[in-house]
Amino acid sequence: MNDGFPQFGPSAKQGNLGVGIVSRVVEDGFGWLFKRNHQEYDFGIDGQIEVVTDLGAVTGQMLACQIKCGTSFFRESNEQGFVYRGESKHFNYHAHYPLPVIVIIADPETRDAYWVQFQKQDAEITEASWKLRIPRDNKLSASKAAIEALLPPAIDHLSELREYWRINKLLMGVQTVLFTIEREEVEAGDISRIEDFRTRITSAKELALHCQGKIEFSFSGYDDDPRQLYEIDEVKRYIEIFDEAFPELFFFVRTEDPMTTLTLFLFTLFGVGVEGDWPNRKVIVDTRSSGPFLRSHFDSLNLISEWVGLPDAEILRISKAVMKPLGFPPEEGTTAQNRESV
Repeated sequence: MNDGFPQFGPSAKQGNLGVGIVSRVVEDGFGWLFKRNHQEYDFGIDGQIEVVTDLGAVTGQMLACQIKCGTSFFRESNEQGFVYRGESKHFNYHAHYPLPVIVIIADPETRDAYWVQFQKQDAEITEASWKLRIPRDNKLSASKAAIEALLPPAIDHLSELREYWRINKLLMGVQTVLFTIEREEVEAGDISRIEDFRTRITSAKELALHCQGKIEFSFSGYDDDPRQLYEIDEVKRYIEIFDEAFPELFFFVRTEDPMTTLTLFLFTLFGVGVEGDWPNRKVIVDTRSSGPFLRSHFDSLNLISEWVGLPDAEILRISKAVMKPLGFPPEEGTTAQNRESV
């Protein structure tokens, strides 16, 4: 009677049983989704497990699993757990898989299942195969939190994007942008907000053009300090880091009064002394050492200006506007070598 018919043999039955054990735990126990791979596309991954929140949101967080069912997978064991021996042909496939992979063994008699994450550094290579140790404590039915921890946290990217564009619209609607740096950031040397801000304003040509010449940077938390900012060592160190992290400073910095950013950079990076008392106090600036600073920032000014499509006349206007608060007459350009009082 069996002749001429496809056969549903013991191996296929065992495989179906293992998938059933795992899918019931995932779907009934975890409340998640289990998606079985079609058998013709089974190259060592039997299915994907997809996370669903308690409120029913399907997050897109997903991991893959290889399932083995049979009492033979439990024979090699000790008090700590079980030894799983994988086929060599599956090792690289698991190692390259774009999702976290867990290996699951299922007991057809007790209907219990145990798991371990496949990580190539944890595998022991043997002559015929490779093996992983599956902890006895890793019982699948009790591992929802542990398995979820293998995945990055779910993020509401839509809300993040809405907030991103809300801030962009605010930037597009103002004539001056005041970016305040907190004292805690200065003391920690933390320029992450500056880097994020730079990424934002250089992400689109329209936004970059709108912010050209409109950004002023200020420092908060030093009102009670009798020293000027350029006299404070931690501020000096911070501005050196800031300067390296923001090469497009000349393009974005405010050059119309009232403005202080460029003067602060000049005093901090190249100030060598002071003369007199307020209100007639003067800072001595050695412009001879400013060459690399000017060349670097003018190179970046040219690059971003070309990117947004500014004509040469507009680039020249910005260059002259930048040079004026730096204490250089426009006709001197970027190569001034004299020692000046600013």
